[in-house]
Amino acid sequence: MPTVRIIADYAANGFLLADADARAIGHLPIDDDLLTRLAAWNDRYEACDPQAFEDISGSCFDFVRFAADGLALAQAIKRALPRWTVRFWDDALDWFLARDPRTYDPTRAEYEVTLKDALAARPGAAQRLSIAYYVGSSRHYS
Repeated sequence: MPTVRIIADYAANGFLLADADARAIGHLPIDDDLLTRLAAWNDRYEACDPQAFEDISGSCFDFVRFAADGLALAQAIKRALPRWTVRFWDDALDWFLARDPRTYDPTRAEYEVTLKDALAARPGAAQRLSIAYYVGSSRHYS
């Protein structure tokens, strides 16, 4: 199963084909709109001053918002490529974990985006779930 890492970096495009299966394909097979959004997300990272990572208040760069936007992209990519493994580097989690250098382990900032999570994150999914729960619950009381 091909693997892609969604990871922002300097002089990059927001993703890395992470294994031989993905590299054999040679590109990320998603639509141009999603590729453009991914590149724009990465551009935000490139515009970030590297010293922002040292700012413990988070006022120089909004890592939480940036990571949330990146996770939404990773989920959209997983929905587009359900047979791929999609891994996401969470810059907010990395920024937070780096506050304690004695226990810092950067591998803890990367995780797999599952299809279940990606489908649940679709716009309107929470509303559909609550309606389904309500409809399902009302059957028990009729």
